[in-house]
Amino acid sequence: MFSRIGVILLVSALVILAFQGMSAFLGMGSSDEFVYKNVSFADILHEGFVGWVDDISSPSIKSFAETLINAPIALWMVGGALFCFVIHAFRGPKHIR
Repeated sequence: MFSRIGVILLVSALVILAFQGMSAFLGMGSSDEFVYKNVSFADILHEGFVGWVDDISSPSIKSFAETLINAPIALWMVGGALFCFVIHAFRGPKHIR
């Protein structure tokens, strides 16, 4: 089960990266400016959902939380896929030979 979830997350990350690349190519038009923009949670969530980060009193924890929120969603999906693959490696079906 975890391997299937990992494969779905990995394929989804590749689809998102391909979509962002095609969007950057199509956005070029007749100019030669290639502008690639990653999609992060801060881009798609309402300000109310990410506004709590400004209320964190510790500067190091606040910086870490901002890094996590501004990380590309494709990176989150690849990390989730790797996590699922590791879980499958330890908890998956055992084949005794």
